[in-house]
Amino acid sequence: MALNKDVARGNELFVTLRLESGEELPFIVDTGSPFTIFDKSMEPKLGKRLGQSTLWNFGSKSEGGFYAAPRLYLGDTPLQKTSKYILTSDFKAMSAKAGRPILGVLGMDCLEHYCVQLDFEAGKMRFLNPDHLDTATIGKAFTLTFSSEGQSMKQFIRPFIHRGSLIAAAGNNLMVDTGYRVDGALESGLFQRKIKEQRSREGEAIHGDNHRVWFSQCNWSGGHYTNLLVGDGGNIIGLEFLARHLVTLNFPKRMMYLKQTSVGPLADEKMRAAEAFFNNLKETGRLPGWSKSDQGTIYLEPFPDFEELDGRKIGDSSDYHYQVGRLSKDGSWTLQKAWRTDENDNTVEEYAVP
Repeated sequence: MALNKDVARGNELFVTLRLESGEELPFIVDTGSPFTIFDKSMEPKLGKRLGQSTLWNFGSKSEGGFYAAPRLYLGDTPLQKTSKYILTSDFKAMSAKAGRPILGVLGMDCLEHYCVQLDFEAGKMRFLNPDHLDTATIGKAFTLTFSSEGQSMKQFIRPFIHRGSLIAAAGNNLMVDTGYRVDGALESGLFQRKIKEQRSREGEAIHGDNHRVWFSQCNWSGGHYTNLLVGDGGNIIGLEFLARHLVTLNFPKRMMYLKQTSVGPLADEKMRAAEAFFNNLKETGRLPGWSKSDQGTIYLEPFPDFEELDGRKIGDSSDYHYQVGRLSKDGSWTLQKAWRTDENDNTVEEYAVP
């Protein structure tokens, strides 16, 4: 099965599922979700509401309901599911951010039955026989632990490996979360400490947005990695870090295999074109707030509709942010927004763009 081309390049991991009626539904594959969730717009097709549900996602609250689980198919294959129920939530905001409709999340109550391989280099997702893997060729092995930690019901589980965090290698349990779009996250206390440590080194830590920070490099489990976007609020290994590997998630056998294929984040033609446009602005002195002589570090974060670049100058505690985009696939690139924030991520200056 082909991966969506923008997976781990600013977007989620999508799969098209099918109802018994034949209706096709775009779902996100989310190992960080213990349960399968449908968008609230699907409620009229789900039958009788059996109760009210409240979901929390990194502090964001969503009200919905729970329903008897309909049969879901991947192609012509009916998917196994541990729970007899599904939940509903409002995915309007997620759909807008993804630039496409999201009608559901495929969670661990289904995924735990399968051995899934994500080959980002080949652009393929494969379902493999969990009993017949060539483990000598698929990378380093990590034992998976299924835990219901933080869940009210024991059957709602998520996968963890017994490893420290990406930055500082702190903690003992690292959640494997394909639904967390960036490289990973740190527990809040460690997150704040690492920002302070890195800011003492010129150009090392750069604020993004939504409590996320760029780190220039890390060494994790024997591998070296660069340009990592890390969030606040949990000990997590996310989609964009996983995408630097051939990933094999053998859930029935409680094993994960990672074979490193890239040191830096994945890039595509769109990202390279955006970076070239941005560098031209900088080198010709047309970048607001940044002169040709300024030295520092700049990172690019892709989004479905634009690219954002975050930078920090040597000798300057501010963070500089730029959005570049184009109106159509073949259109000209433009600088859409430019602003500067302080050490607390507060906007202190907005620049006029040409």
